[in-house]
Amino acid sequence: MKFEISPAFRGTFTAHDFLNSEGTLYFSIQKQELTFGGFLFQLIGDNFIFALSFQNQSLVLQRNDVISVLTLEEFTNDIPLGIFVTWNFDKLGLNCLQDNKKKTADVPTTPSAPPASLINWARKENLIPKTAFESEEEFRQKVCSCLQSIQNKINETGGALSQFWDYKYGNNGKIIERNPKKEIGAQSIVQCLLSDQMIMSSIELVPEYVTGKGNLDFMFIGNIKDNGLSKICAEFKNAHSEDLEHGLLEQLPTYMENKNSKYGFYCVLNYKGEWFNKPDFENNTKLDLELSKKQLSSNNPTQKNIRLMIYNLGKQKTASKK
Repeated sequence: MKFEISPAFRGTFTAHDFLNSEGTLYFSIQKQELTFGGFLFQLIGDNFIFALSFQNQSLVLQRNDVISVLTLEEFTNDIPLGIFVTWNFDKLGLNCLQDNKKKTADVPTTPSAPPASLINWARKENLIPKTAFESEEEFRQKVCSCLQSIQNKINETGGALSQFWDYKYGNNGKIIERNPKKEIGAQSIVQCLLSDQMIMSSIELVPEYVTGKGNLDFMFIGNIKDNGLSKICAEFKNAHSEDLEHGLLEQLPTYMENKNSKYGFYCVLNYKGEWFNKPDFENNTKLDLELSKKQLSSNNPTQKNIRLMIYNLGKQKTASKK
């Protein structure tokens, strides 16, 4: 098994990001930073390869023998590029935004998923005990991996999904109504899903952390070697909330600045599916892209250190109902 990532992305992305059959990655970068070429990330194992590289003024996304190429010659060096990488079972996509200029390169693929051996390897890596971290970036990477594991646990256990919903029962004992839990109601479930990993990694997980500007959903506190304690903020918000954008653009950055936290995670709980029809976005990918664009257009430098996480908590329609 082999996983390599550019130093600029360490702590921002983990192997888990590239082990989902469907995903979205966003980052902002200056064009001149890509001048020297090389891999931005590559994951290799058991006849599987997934990699993003910069070659000859082009971004190159590869999964197995399928390659998507996005040339960047027409973009300038003076304004950052917003890069959006998307993939699912049967498509790879690259998008670049710079002011009002946009360019896209999408290619179809045969249905493809990472082998089980790679997924098991990443999970075992995440369970290696830690007492301290070499850097804030390593600490951030560990928190990121643990937050990513929530969706895996929900997917594997049907009962975990049901815990995020409130139920109303009729006189006959049958369910007559389902409603997404409010954010405060979902916090205890998230805490339970994270608690064992936090203990293994010597990370203190503090719910409803008082910031002086309001209560942050979770504060992660870890020990950095030779540098003392470091804090990472995480805020959870329902995708159908009227405050969704405000939470990302104003609320979480305020918490981070108030507690001198360099890194943050904005975790969106998306309940859209057979039981609930909000928000209007068709899927997690489109919601992720829209929020990432808001980050790109923000003048607050804190946004560069906020990682989006979107969880699928909706009951998905069966093929016969779609």
